[in-house]
Amino acid sequence: MKYRVLLLCFGVLGISAQAQALGNLRAAIGSGGFELDDGDLDVDADLSSADFRAALQVNEHVFLRGQYTRYSANKIEIDGDKYDADMDLDTVRLGAGYGGDVGSIRLYGAAEYVSLDFEIEGESDDGNGWGVTLGIGDQNKSKLMWNAELTFLDVDGTGGASLDASIGYRITPVFAGLIGVQSYALEDDDSELSFGSAYLGLQLSF
Repeated sequence: MKYRVLLLCFGVLGISAQAQALGNLRAAIGSGGFELDDGDLDVDADLSSADFRAALQVNEHVFLRGQYTRYSANKIEIDGDKYDADMDLDTVRLGAGYGGDVGSIRLYGAAEYVSLDFEIEGESDDGNGWGVTLGIGDQNKSKLMWNAELTFLDVDGTGGASLDASIGYRITPVFAGLIGVQSYALEDDDSELSFGSAYLGLQLSF
């Protein structure tokens, strides 16, 4: 289902582009880490990531956006012992937001649907919830591009936060290169989960 939802998001972007709306598509790869502290069980893994994002500026203030990220590992460490095991962690975020220029920066906020899907050796667990994002960035008027945002999360009653920050350079008005970092941290009464990666990517604006 999450793949169909993301494809729908890209389809909406394509239709809206014909109406001369502004938007962008982003693809990035990265590496990072995974940590789970579940009572007496500690799990760690080195991750690789593939990240895809789409955004549409509906008008001067309102925007839509979607993100799909897959984190993968083929080795995990449990309580200090290493094992060969395939692990995948998928995140999907779909939302709408509102922003505006303040001085030389742009401030924005967004409300999002959030899905997390964790799978290890064929056994899976997933959760759905919401996120509220506060962000700051450039106004898309110079070669330098940057943004930073903090998202407060609730996934199946588990609270947490996500941090994303990137900086890049607009090679042309259409193409840009960027580097960034995104991390997640979730915690309930029994466990603590954190994961994320540093990434390198390209952005296409239209």
